[in-house]
Amino acid sequence: MIEDIIKDFPPKKKQILVTAEDLFFRFGIKRISIEEICSTAKVSKMTFYKYFKNKLELVKYLWFLMFEEGMKKFEEIENMDISFQEKVELILKMKEESSKKLSHEFALEYFFSNDELREFFNQMYKKNIGAFIDFFKNGQIKGEVRTEMKPEFFIAAVNKLMELVENKRLVQSYETYKDFVLEVNNFLYYGIFPRPDKNK
Repeated sequence: MIEDIIKDFPPKKKQILVTAEDLFFRFGIKRISIEEICSTAKVSKMTFYKYFKNKLELVKYLWFLMFEEGMKKFEEIENMDISFQEKVELILKMKEESSKKLSHEFALEYFFSNDELREFFNQMYKKNIGAFIDFFKNGQIKGEVRTEMKPEFFIAAVNKLMELVENKRLVQSYETYKDFVLEVNNFLYYGIFPRPDKNK
């Protein structure tokens, strides 16, 4: 998922990042050791420590890259000359694609990790939320989003819905974490009514 943003990185650093991303996504963060990352990436521990102080710093760096890649794609969609509805559809497809490889274990650790990682996640989230509020307001200006709804309410609703990830039984009732993410997003954007394009 981060291949494009790291394409010009040194080969061994790139291999560590791609390998760590794959292992974390499939098995969660806690289960994967630095030794396993190095063995799978075919690099020495000395090479690992050349680029990252420890596993925690590697995780934070990966999250930073994921946020950067997500915002880059979001801005590309926002700048397209299409309707707000079409932009939402593309954003949902982007989220579907980005959540394809995520395991339940990774999702739980991603949203409910230790204090340091949680604080880092919140910083990244706050840094990028302003762009989505602007996107929402632009939709209101064009008459494509209800003008009486405050963007802050929408963001609060998103946050509350994502807290559902704490419900392990609910999340694990879906075949993949991707299916859970799509359920949340479809409910958020379309409510309980059938989607207009459901028969297309």
